Amino acid sequence: MEFLWASLLGLCCSLAAANRHTVFWNSSNPKFWNEDYTVHVRIDDYLDIICPHYEDNSVPDAAMEQYTLYLVEHEQYQLCQPQPKDPARWFCKNPKAKHGPEKLSEKFHRFTGFTLSKDFKEGHNYYYISKPIHNQEDRCLRLKVMIAGKITHSPQAHANAQEKRLPAGAQPSRNSHQLHSLLAFLEVLPRSETGTIGFYKPEGVHLTTGHL
Repeated sequence: MEFLWASLLGLCCSLAAANRHTVFWNSSNPKFWNEDYTVHVRIDDYLDIICPHYEDNSVPDAAMEQYTLYLVEHEQYQLCQPQPKDPARWFCKNPKAKHGPEKLSEKFHRFTGFTLSKDFKEGHNYYYISKPIHNQEDRCLRLKVMIAGKITHSPQAHANAQEKRLPAGAQPSRNSHQLHSLLAFLEVLPRSETGTIGFYKPEGVHLTTGHL
């Protein structure tokens, strides 16, 4: 029984690990074409934004995609237009970086204590939009992030279900209580997701795909 308990505890720790969700932020990503591109995350997950990247000179500098990204309210998300007071969240402005495409990361944490950091809440939606830099056409790229809410179970309901499976007059053992509590806990842990999002690259543009 102790071996089973240790195995389940190890599984618990592995399932609790944060997931990373990758978004290729460029106009050739078909996920953006539907205008309702949504990523589902949990608290402590990461969002990785991969900026456009060009490995050769086949595309003129003026045509290379570069963006300023904003974290905005729902109204600005619908209009795809930040307010003047909205600070820039990130810049994708190095499309020919020698080290490869820039990666910009957001961690969805509850509280940081830092004035310039953003605190996120379970069960809430958050919105990202971008505006092109320089003289590109006004492409509207926007992303909705949905943070899963808490899932709760009634302890009494679990106790009643356990008691029904026992013979009359029998009492559950200590190990049985521990195993049942752990299995109930595992039900509410985040499930593993790949987080990788495919995209199409325009002719002459080289962008990195896969896990980062």
